[in-house]
Amino acid sequence: MTVKWPDEWKEILAWTVGGVCVLVLCMMATFPFGALHARLVAELNRATGMEVRVADWAVGLPLGLEWRNITLSKPDWGPIQLAFLQTKVGIVKGLSGGLGLDVVVHLDEASPNAGLAKGTLTASSFSLAGPVAVKGQLQQVDLSKVLRRYVSHGVLNGDFSHRVDSGQATVSAMKGEGTWKADATDLAIDQIPLGNGRTLSLAFNKVSAGLVCRDIVCDITELKGDGIDGSFTGEGKITIQQPLQNTQLALTVTVVPGVGFTSKANTLGLPPLPPGTPMTVKVVGTLAQARIAL
Repeated sequence: MTVKWPDEWKEILAWTVGGVCVLVLCMMATFPFGALHARLVAELNRATGMEVRVADWAVGLPLGLEWRNITLSKPDWGPIQLAFLQTKVGIVKGLSGGLGLDVVVHLDEASPNAGLAKGTLTASSFSLAGPVAVKGQLQQVDLSKVLRRYVSHGVLNGDFSHRVDSGQATVSAMKGEGTWKADATDLAIDQIPLGNGRTLSLAFNKVSAGLVCRDIVCDITELKGDGIDGSFTGEGKITIQQPLQNTQLALTVTVVPGVGFTSKANTLGLPPLPPGTPMTVKVVGTLAQARIAL
């Protein structure tokens, strides 16, 4: 059976399609992409406490921004290199006066399905004066490229969802809630401070972590790992501070040493613990300068 459209419907459809195309072209011509670019850079600087440098940016189609060769740097941290970041602006959300962004970040453009972070940001206004919500995923992120000072190997996958009452609020006055979950495989952590200039390196087959956050305090709902150096479970709280590296840690971790840890402990002058003997430690201080107390 063949459906035949009346001629008047064909004309209406043609005008509708043409009108939508003209509307999109007008939005592309008048949308404040420069202001959006500057605002995103400023928000990244504020949230991370790092200097964000974008080597090249351009307007993406139909409505969006494309950044290439992004560097996040801070004097006491190793620089983080991002190959490509693409931001798409939601047309429907924009017509209603709000802001909707779909963001995709690639650590390496040569591997489109790995080293990928993607998410959605929605706000009731472009000024971020009202509620702001973010939701996204991390896929096959190479941690050695992001945390190269502390991680020599590891692949991260995870998802997150968070809402704050206002994107313009300071961290100390931030109100909102969210959940964060992540799994890291084949993880090697370096430069764990032990005091007196001693540092420890640990390797794990898998590490899982989960957080439930309300305002600036995040409760750990899951923290566990296992590998040749042993296994661990943990609990506690994380208090978010500005900049991010000043975030406060208050964790209690129960460690069960493995054969790998026992051999390392002997060379570092740590207490000799047979494999399988549980040990509880406290992790306190800031994210940038965490301390471990036995």
